[in-house]
Amino acid sequence: MKNNLEDYLLVIWETDESFGEVSEKEVATRLNVSLPTAWEVLHKLGDEGLVNVDRNGIIFTERGKEYSGTLMRAHRIIEYFAYSFLEIPWEESHEAVMYLEHGFSGKTLETLHKNMGYPSDCPHGNPINIKDKRNELNLSEVSGGSYEVKRVVYEEKNFLKGLADAGSKPGMRIKTGRDNEKIWIQGENGEFTFDKSKADGIRVHPK
Repeated sequence: MKNNLEDYLLVIWETDESFGEVSEKEVATRLNVSLPTAWEVLHKLGDEGLVNVDRNGIIFTERGKEYSGTLMRAHRIIEYFAYSFLEIPWEESHEAVMYLEHGFSGKTLETLHKNMGYPSDCPHGNPINIKDKRNELNLSEVSGGSYEVKRVVYEEKNFLKGLADAGSKPGMRIKTGRDNEKIWIQGENGEFTFDKSKADGIRVHPK
């Protein structure tokens, strides 16, 4: 299914929240499109005043961040619905609702949120109220030890699956450490090892 502009904005938001910077290559990879395709769409978003694109990466304008925050809130509500009521697997819920969410907006979205009991987080622990501030650390900030996973910001399917298989979802206790360019997490079901570059995509709290 072809990605629309909203899908690009959601990926930019998630990547920026995870790592503090966004590249055209990361956007292209996440949306499974070519670099020229990503470049064309990103510059279209730039022409619409939603992002600035230059050699330093992709940065939201004020209007772009406000609009994308509204999209992300909706995305997280639909993720909760997909996971909790449609029984879509935890590691697949993010990708699945990239196609579901476009049919929910306005009153329909708010009614759904109300009827689900006003959940505060998506299945990956990320706040539905996007302005909500949490007491948490980036996994990259810790050298090792025991922690509770608070949320997973980087919702790439294979990354989520590795965490799920290891038993390292939000609310679960993990042990972590690092070796050269890798970080490992020991969850209740096993171990998951990944590049240090992805560590900012996980938020934890000392346990």
